[in-house]
Amino acid sequence: MAIQFPCMHCSTILRIDEKHIGKQARCPQCQTLNLVSENMQFSTGESEQSETGSSPPNPYSSKFSPAPATLVRNLQPHRGGLILGLGIASIVCNVCFIPGILAWIFGKQDMRQIDQGIMDPEGRSMTQVGMIMGMVITLLWVVPLAIWIFLSILLAFAGGF
Repeated sequence: MAIQFPCMHCSTILRIDEKHIGKQARCPQCQTLNLVSENMQFSTGESEQSETGSSPPNPYSSKFSPAPATLVRNLQPHRGGLILGLGIASIVCNVCFIPGILAWIFGKQDMRQIDQGIMDPEGRSMTQVGMIMGMVITLLWVVPLAIWIFLSILLAFAGGF
């Protein structure tokens, strides 16, 4: 004869052979261990057969708790490849720092969304590397350019006196 009882965690009906009384049974739905005791509800062979053909649990009921493997999160896809490509393009293209600026801006936005749980975290490393490349190349272009402009203005005023 079989023992029939609900799982403590997800209320899935478990059917365990009577010889397993006193042992633990793992729920196939949520992987929770349940202790099989003598005071569980016994079922006859006929009712057991009629219930095996019953419909699956309603996922919209308050008792339904999906297994962790079945949880699907709706996350935005990451743009790590794009940001990494922009970072590499900023290094390869020595005459233009625009890809570096774009990698820096997009990377900063995406890292914020990954940290908030809005975007897929799988692209975190590619996003970080591309953003850092963009930052380095942009700074390597902007700092010397700013120094050159400052010195040009300084020499123009110094030459005028």
